[in-house]
Amino acid sequence: MKLHPREFALARAHEGQQDFEVLTTNQVHLVMERGRALFKWFKSHPGTHNLINGLVVLSIFAADGWALIGLPALFLATGEENPMLSILLASCVVGGVHSWLLYSLTVFSLHEGAAHDAIFVGTGRLGAIGRFLGRNLCRIASAEPHQYAECHMAHHAKFGTEADSEFLNFVLPRRYWLTFLPFASFINFTDFLAHRPLTYTRHRLVSAAVGLLYNGTYGVLMYRRFGAAFALLTLLVVLPHVGFYLDRVRQFTEHNLMPLDNRNGARSFGVGFWGLLIGGGPWGQPCHLVHHMVASLPWYQQIVLHRYFKQLLTPRQRQQFLVAPVVGFPRLVWQIVREANRFARQQGDRVGNEDRRGVVHPG
Repeated sequence: MKLHPREFALARAHEGQQDFEVLTTNQVHLVMERGRALFKWFKSHPGTHNLINGLVVLSIFAADGWALIGLPALFLATGEENPMLSILLASCVVGGVHSWLLYSLTVFSLHEGAAHDAIFVGTGRLGAIGRFLGRNLCRIASAEPHQYAECHMAHHAKFGTEADSEFLNFVLPRRYWLTFLPFASFINFTDFLAHRPLTYTRHRLVSAAVGLLYNGTYGVLMYRRFGAAFALLTLLVVLPHVGFYLDRVRQFTEHNLMPLDNRNGARSFGVGFWGLLIGGGPWGQPCHLVHHMVASLPWYQQIVLHRYFKQLLTPRQRQQFLVAPVVGFPRLVWQIVREANRFARQQGDRVGNEDRRGVVHPG
């Protein structure tokens, strides 16, 4: 992720004009107290924690294996010629499910594993192996954990400042639209990315090799059962796009147009349909605001804290921090796009002027 000085200046200017109901001192205190109690339980039950996350990882791999080998049989005949329409339909469905599952695993591994080192806990050799696997499972989807971990921890420590390596409080829609270009997950059409560096580092090459090995192995099996056209369309056309699009819309909406404050600057999608789809499952940060408030909690305790947090909110705060059911998320995307473009046009040359050294001079 690259911080754009103009967007940073727009974020500060927009915050100064917002009519926003921030959390009260008492609300924050109650959330922190509940968070401490949950964290104490987490530290006291490492075995249960490891079992929960181990089942998550195994479930994702099992579902992915069935999606690639078993699910196509609902659309295609094994070892026979299939109509192109059937192949296209099967590729869209199977590739979409496979892409979402890898996205789910990637978000889980990057965030809970690489950044917070909390997928598996414990000491000794087994603990070290578990933490290593937790950090590196994302490589199966060609994601690079090292850069993400550095940027994400700076995001927590320096939230809303120029040192925030994942600054997302004002992202202009035109930078987001570029992520819809074909294969933008691999090609640098835009710097609005989080899963990899913009250059080919050693770690990025390692991730590419691991991703190629995993998907290539399944590709051979799919080719033998259902033919080359299905395997190629699924893995080379559908896979690189679905999960990436979900990841980009998630980061475009989590913080955009929110205050530059760690305890008020995020939205939570919740564990309904939109939160699970966009977040990549319950372990994919659907309860993002409480995570910023109590960053040490694992995903399942974030859900518990989120439910408690909702009870403390006023009706207006619910509108600001949460997403309404059914049409809430599409409406949120439209509102962000409209407001960001409107505000940027309104500010014009008064905001985001840069000298030759790239220093921001807000008006």
